[in-house]
Amino acid sequence: MAFTSGPVTFRRFFFTGNIPDTVTESVIKALTDNAFGTAEVAASDGSECGWIAPTHLFDTDITHEKITCDNFLHINLRLDRTAPPPSIIRAYTQLEEHAALKDASKPFLSKAERKDAKERALATAQKEANAGLYRKINTFDVLIDLKAKTLYFANLGTSASDRIMSLFRETFDTPLEPATAESIAHRIAEAAGDARAIEDAEPFHLIQSTHLPEGDSGFDFNDRSFLGREFLTWLWFKTDTEDDMFTAGNQPLAVMIANVLNLTCDFKVTGSDTIRADGPARSPEAKAALAIGKQPTKAGLILESQGDEFNLLFDGPQFNISSLRLPDSEATDTLARNEERFNHIKHVAGLLDQLFALYLGQRSATTWHALLNNIKKWATNTPAKSDKPLTLAR
Repeated sequence: MAFTSGPVTFRRFFFTGNIPDTVTESVIKALTDNAFGTAEVAASDGSECGWIAPTHLFDTDITHEKITCDNFLHINLRLDRTAPPPSIIRAYTQLEEHAALKDASKPFLSKAERKDAKERALATAQKEANAGLYRKINTFDVLIDLKAKTLYFANLGTSASDRIMSLFRETFDTPLEPATAESIAHRIAEAAGDARAIEDAEPFHLIQSTHLPEGDSGFDFNDRSFLGREFLTWLWFKTDTEDDMFTAGNQPLAVMIANVLNLTCDFKVTGSDTIRADGPARSPEAKAALAIGKQPTKAGLILESQGDEFNLLFDGPQFNISSLRLPDSEATDTLARNEERFNHIKHVAGLLDQLFALYLGQRSATTWHALLNNIKKWATNTPAKSDKPLTLAR
C-alpha cells in the first residue's frame, strides 16, 4: 500500500553512514545513478530493480521537486521480474519430450535425450522472457527520513525487503538494518547506557512447560525477538489490570487492543490462535490461550494521541505495522497533505518505540520479578482494574 493514500503498511529500517540530512545534489545524483534501467544486466534471477520518481511507472527523471516533502525523501522502488514461470518451463519441457518420443518412435527417452529436451524448453522460454512476455512489474513506496536516518518501506515481504536493502547499499554505500524488536531494544538499551540488559535478557514464560526438560527454556541465545511478544503481553496486562492511559512526551496516550489478537505457544507445541472481535483481549478464547502459556505476537491496536486516533495491526517480534488508518487531512494542497501523512507515520512508529522503552525499563528494574509474578498470576486470575497511570520517559 502507498504512503500517500489509504491504509498504510510498512516495515522500518535504520541506517548510518555519511548521508546528508537533506536532499542535496549528491543525494539526487546517487539516486539517478541507480534509477531503474541503469543496470547493464539483469540479476541472476532474471529481475531488474531501481529507483523511480513517485509520479508514474516510467519516470526515471528524479528531481528535488518530485521527491522532497518537508524532512522526508519520498521515492519508489521499481522491481521487474522477467524470468519465465516454472509452469511455462515444465509445459515446454513436456512438449519437447513428446516431440522427441514421436520422432524416435520409442516408448521412453534416455537421460541425455531428456536433458536435451529440457535445454530446448529453457531456450524457448528464455527467448519469450527476453521479449518481455513474462515481465511482472511491481512498485513499492519508500519514505526516507534523512535526519532520523530511518527508512519506511511499504511492503513486508522478504524478497522485496532484500531488494530495498541491496539497492540502498548500492546507492549510498551503507547498509540498512531492519528495525525489529531486537534491534530497537539494543538501541534503547545503548542510549540508556545499559546494553547488558538486552544481551543478558532471557525470555519469560507464563507457565512451566511440560514439553521441555526441567531448566531448559528452549532459548536461542542469538535471538531476542521474544522481546516483541513479551512487550505485547505486558501491554495487555497493563491495559487490563491498571489503566489504558499512558504519558508519552508529556502528552496523554490511550492504548486499546482491538479487532484481532494472535497468540502463539512459546514452546511451539500447541500452535497459534487468532481471535477476531471488537475486544479480543477480553474474550474467553484469549484468556484460555493465555492460561495455557500462549503469548500474543500480533495485535490490533488503537492509539489515541494529541487528539488523533490511529488504528493498526502490530507485529511485536518484527515491529511491523499493517493496515494503519491515519486521520483524515483537512489540507487541500497535495504536498501539505502528504507531509501531514508522513509525519503521522513517523509519530505512530515513535509512540510504539516509547511504549517499548517503558517496557524495557520496567524489565531491567529491580522490581521486575515482582511485576512478572503479577503477570503470571493475571494470566489465569485476571484482577480488577485500578486507575494508576503510567508515564513514558522522553
